[in-house]
Amino acid sequence: MSMVSFRKFLRDESGSYTMWSLLWFSIYIGIGGLAVDMTDAYRNETLLQATADASALAGAMSLPNQADAVTQALSYSTDNMNPAVNGNGNVLLNADVVVGSWNFNTRTFSTGGATPDAVLVRTRRSNQNNNPLATNFLRIMNLWGVPGDVWNIATEAIAVKYVPSCLRGGFIAGNRTSVSSGNDFINEICIHGQNVELDTAHGDHAMELQNDNYFETGVQVSMPNLGDLFDPTNLEGDAGSGLVDALFEGDSWPADVAKISEIIAGLESGDSPYIPSDVYKAGGALPDLVPITDTYSGPYLPNTVYVANCTGANKTLNLPKDTAIVNVVIVANCNISGSSGMSLTGTVLATSAVGNGANPLDPSTIHFASDANLGSADYCASGGVGGVMFVSAASTQLAAGAVAEGIRVIAGGNFEMTSNNDVTGISAQAGNDITVTSNSTYGLCPNGTLPPGVYAYQHRLVL
Repeated sequence: MSMVSFRKFLRDESGSYTMWSLLWFSIYIGIGGLAVDMTDAYRNETLLQATADASALAGAMSLPNQADAVTQALSYSTDNMNPAVNGNGNVLLNADVVVGSWNFNTRTFSTGGATPDAVLVRTRRSNQNNNPLATNFLRIMNLWGVPGDVWNIATEAIAVKYVPSCLRGGFIAGNRTSVSSGNDFINEICIHGQNVELDTAHGDHAMELQNDNYFETGVQVSMPNLGDLFDPTNLEGDAGSGLVDALFEGDSWPADVAKISEIIAGLESGDSPYIPSDVYKAGGALPDLVPITDTYSGPYLPNTVYVANCTGANKTLNLPKDTAIVNVVIVANCNISGSSGMSLTGTVLATSAVGNGANPLDPSTIHFASDANLGSADYCASGGVGGVMFVSAASTQLAAGAVAEGIRVIAGGNFEMTSNNDVTGISAQAGNDITVTSNSTYGLCPNGTLPPGVYAYQHRLVL
């Protein structure tokens, strides 16, 4: 090539726009790819997270059966993201369903454990699961040596099976909780009012607290909204009692109240998880099942379920005076009344009776006179042996001077505890109101032992 031709070639600019067009075309494709492919990636990440959430909850609801928890989690993942659709493949593998335990205090998950209560799942569209999400436009990045043909996306969820703090121990009212003065609340007990209906005497309030109560650090006084506190007079002045620090906003429902009919039917059968282990005979043999009427005056023998069919005019089963009833279930279709100074250990009292008229849940169909001894003196220390449970389709009342350790109350209507009681390890749920009068001490078991009975577990995502 001559020098003239070479210089002409160097000055020749024909086709330069083609080069710039190709460059800008690549840039436009890259920008468009970010818009289209990233949107698709976020959409699939949302689907993966929803699938992880559903699978973890399904697994947690199958506990304590660990094998079933894994099976249910895998089933929900395929239901949510069909492996045959959109190249989903298997977004959840068996190895990515982990059964373990959740610590609410440290908010950490650990594998294994004697009583697992949580399920962790990891869902993926990735090379690891042989189902990465293919891109549409970003694969052009490969021209510049940058991998862009697939996305690797992973999500995680943890669901836990648990009993809410108020249900584990304390007082939880579907309507209003009313506390008189001079009471001590200790050992992280919970006092809650949900207020599902208007109380015309006190306005639309879930909690009524009088002055001079003491709330130890860790005690929770809760309601859906702090505005639900009736007459919050001198709250700042009560700060020394711990009330201000104890106040907490949140919902808590007396879930076990909805199971009263199921509990009573189970008790009547003589073979039910609602019958405490104390009542079963040696070696796990079933307790004796004995029919009685309201005229029965005893004796009440251990390891026995007494089913009372009340036919008399009074329709009240009166428990014998000055009696200690141990390891017994008594279930009736009428009122059950205990006399002053009675002692119950390892025992369940249940009644399906309700009242007449406009307020059928008002009558106290389970009533104990003063100075009752309920539960076992070492219930908390023994890990839950000897507790007492009351189940009433209507209301329950305990008169003054009760001493109780390990007591559970489920009342469809109201629950009332009068003055001068000393109660440790209590769980009381009422569909309507709970009334706690004066000069008493209430707390949970300091070692965390639950009050007796089977609880209505709840399930929630914690991650």
